Amino acid sequence: MTVDNLLWSKILNLKNAIPEGKILGWRYVNGGFSEILSTQKKDTDFDAILIPSQLLNQIDVSGCDVTKLPFKSLYFITKHTLSHTDKCILQNYWPIAILSHFNDDLPYVFIHSATSLDGYLATCSGHSHWIGNNENLVHSHRLRALFDAVLVGGKTVLNDKPSLNVRHVEGSNPKRLILSNKCDDLSALKEIADSETYLIRNEKFGYNDVANSFDKFIFYSGENKEEKIRDILKKCKDENMSSILIEGGGDTLSAFIETKYANIIQFHISPLLFGNGIKAVKLPEVSTVNEAYELSDMFVTPVGNSFMITAGLQ
Repeated sequence: MTVDNLLWSKILNLKNAIPEGKILGWRYVNGGFSEILSTQKKDTDFDAILIPSQLLNQIDVSGCDVTKLPFKSLYFITKHTLSHTDKCILQNYWPIAILSHFNDDLPYVFIHSATSLDGYLATCSGHSHWIGNNENLVHSHRLRALFDAVLVGGKTVLNDKPSLNVRHVEGSNPKRLILSNKCDDLSALKEIADSETYLIRNEKFGYNDVANSFDKFIFYSGENKEEKIRDILKKCKDENMSSILIEGGGDTLSAFIETKYANIIQFHISPLLFGNGIKAVKLPEVSTVNEAYELSDMFVTPVGNSFMITAGLQ
């Protein structure tokens, strides 16, 4: 997706916008955004509207396309005159940009990962650069610019040596969260001057390698996986993180999916077949189809020579 620089700047501004009053929805018209503070009057002056489901019947949507998005039960209403490109841009970035307007107890969790067509995020040797195409690389940096923090596991740091910044787009770098219990040598993580870096670790494991410069530590507890993930998220919320982007690896993605603390799952599906490798998602085995983890409100976005699937986790 190619995003006009002016439109991208306006999307970024939504993240830090101070509400004028009680927001009921958001309007997009002539390339700009504004807040809907009242639904007393039928609104017809828009190219697109983003509105919670409970207010859908208060907006005149005749002659419009109405799509239920997986984000916060928001409805995406578009005029037929809106181009397909603009529709893809808006439905991918607009809902994320306004997450800061929702004051939830836990951070909003969004998973983004590139996988092969047969479901692997790396080969058996651990090689994964670059499964996604250049368009997806830029997209992942846009996501980072819209989230408060980006989280990866220790194995991803060792194998991929990521920067986890937004060097390919305009925007501020997110806080960097490294979830790792046993690995002490995390020197492969590149230092970024204007981004706080946290080590997240079970309180049962210490951390003695002073050569690695972490700005802060989060030590979590819990008797089971669900309690541990919740404690991680609660402590991240205490550090003023309202939204977290999770980029890998497989064990980390799977833990947040299994415990259903992931709100959105987004997979970039590349036209590659590995045959074997490191699975993107590893969940407990089910016996019947109706025991499977069910996704909701899925939409598909073309990305260069491949596509992305975005859906909510029920």
